[in-house]
This record gives sequence, C-alpha cells and structure tokens, in this order.
Amino acid sequence: MLLSSCEHDDPVDPIKPREERTILLLSSEGHIYDQTGQKIEELPNCEEANEIISDGGDYFVSGKTTKDRVGYWKNGKWNTLHVDFIEDVEHWTDGIGKWDYYIFLFDYPNILRNSGIFPLEDCADFVPADKCMSVSEGRCYVVGRDHPNDDNKRQNALLYSEHKGKYVKTILPKSREDINAAAFAVFAYDRTHTVIGGRHGEDPCLWVDGQLQILPRLYDTHDLTGEGLPMSYVTSVTYTNGHTYAVGSDVKEDRNEVAMLWVDGVPQHLCTDNEGLYWSWATEIIGYGDDWYALSVEMANKPDGGNDLYFLVWLNGSVVATYRKIDIVNFTVL
Repeated sequence: MLLSSCEHDDPVDPIKPREERTILLLSSEGHIYDQTGQKIEELPNCEEANEIISDGGDYFVSGKTTKDRVGYWKNGKWNTLHVDFIEDVEHWTDGIGKWDYYIFLFDYPNILRNSGIFPLEDCADFVPADKCMSVSEGRCYVVGRDHPNDDNKRQNALLYSEHKGKYVKTILPKSREDINAAAFAVFAYDRTHTVIGGRHGEDPCLWVDGQLQILPRLYDTHDLTGEGLPMSYVTSVTYTNGHTYAVGSDVKEDRNEVAMLWVDGVPQHLCTDNEGLYWSWATEIIGYGDDWYALSVEMANKPDGGNDLYFLVWLNGSVVATYRKIDIVNFTVL
C-alpha cells in the first residue's frame, strides 16, 4: 500500500482572536485541563498520554490504553485504528498528527494512517524523540537518534520521511564524525520543509531543511569546574509568521539549567525573575496564526524551605498562566 499525497494546501481553520482561544493542558495520566487549571476530561482507559493536538474545534490525544489497542482519543472519546499487525505486540503511540481526515500515529516501528501500516526502513537501532512526529499536507516526518551497538561509533540524529511509499532514513549532517548528535523535535510545513531541533555535541542546534545550524549559547561555563561544557539542547520547534522558533535549555554559571528561546537563531531567556528561582526548562512551543505559545517548568526555593515547582504558559514572551499541582506533559490551543 502506497502513501498517497495531495497537492492542495493544509486545511486552514479560522484564526480565533486571542480572547476566544482555549488552552488545553494534558497530564501523563490522561487528564485534560483548561487554561484556568480546571479539569475538564479524564480520558477513558488511559494508561499514559503523551501528546495533544488540535484541529479546528477538535482535539486529539495519543498514548497507551489499558485495553492494549492502537488508536487515539478525539474530544475525550477513544477511537480504535483497525490495522492488522503481523505480530501481537504491545502498542504505545509516541506521536500523533492530522491532515484532512487522516490521522497519523507513530507506533514504533510503524507509522499508522487510518487503516494503513507503513514501517520505517532500517530502524533496528532507532530511538524516537519525545516530539518525534510532524505532518504537513499529508506528508509525515519522524525524528530521533540511533543507538549504535558498536562502542566506537558516535550517535547520529535521524530523520525518516516518505519516499515512493516507503519511510526511508536520513542521517542528519554533523560538523565532525566524532560528535554525538540527536534530534528531539520536528516541525513540518508546506509539505516539503522541515525544522528539526536537537543537540550537536554539547550545543543546541537546528537542521533547517537538512542543513545544520549550531545555535549560540548565552553562557560559557566550561572553565568553572574543569568538567567540560555542560549540554544545551532544543526540545521543541515551530515555524510561524516567517520566523523559526526553538525552545530548550542552557546552563548558567551556577550549572543549573535555564529555559531558553531562540528566535531565528537569536538566544534569550524564557524564564521569570521569581524570587528563589534556580532551575527552569522550556519543553514545548507551538504557533497559532502570527502568535507563538510556549510551555516551561520552573523550580524555586520557598522562603520557609522546600521547593516550589510550577508550569508556565507563555504567549509571545509574556506569561499568561501559571499552574501548580498539575503534571503537564503537553498542551495545545483551540
């Protein structure tokens, strides 16, 4: 069975004014919260949820069901994909995408599309990324890294894309072969264009249409302890309004992580100046019209002792919501 393609653009949904949009937050337990932090849904038979996406007024969630079936949740209801597997395997979907009336799921080592199964070629050593899948105009892309069995080999960042009905592997370029590289996120647009984020050696990087770009860092801390340069990386990417956005993490002089945002390669912090803040991460960024939304995590010392852990949703660089006592793994905007 060949993966078909269409020539028209992605379906375009009306862009809502900011005040009419709804932020949906997903926990790993399969609980869905609105922007106020109110729980609005518990996904039935959910063992673990990992990604939520939106399309028009609908939302879709991937993950693992206690019924050991392969499928997805749409607007809180389970939908089974009726696909025939040669072997009876445990199903764990790592990503979800949508185009037109097609649903794409990544159930390693296969890409599933409604009733079709499309295996990845040469993927025995493939480790999928957390943000492993993106779909544009019916074309699906999957990223991750390899896990070489030979101790003398270095790690590579990998991209799988459809070619003549098969998903073939591309090793993303490195500046030197003795460097480890990994891809952690992908965003596809206009069918054939991709932005991939990850790490190259110890540095954050992008691959834009397959071309390596090492992103600048705000800190140079390798001389503080003699332990080498701490790792910085990109965790999520998007392309909107003609600009490339990437979020991730760098390391400060005190060797604690700090949430980062790169706009067209220019770095800046994506963290608050809350008193006691000492650790932060940026985990997700998505585009909506001309706007971008991001999700980050911060940890601060409490005045009376202990730690305060909270999640933040950002809109164009400003915090619009703060959440405590919710373990958020992903979010989307309706």
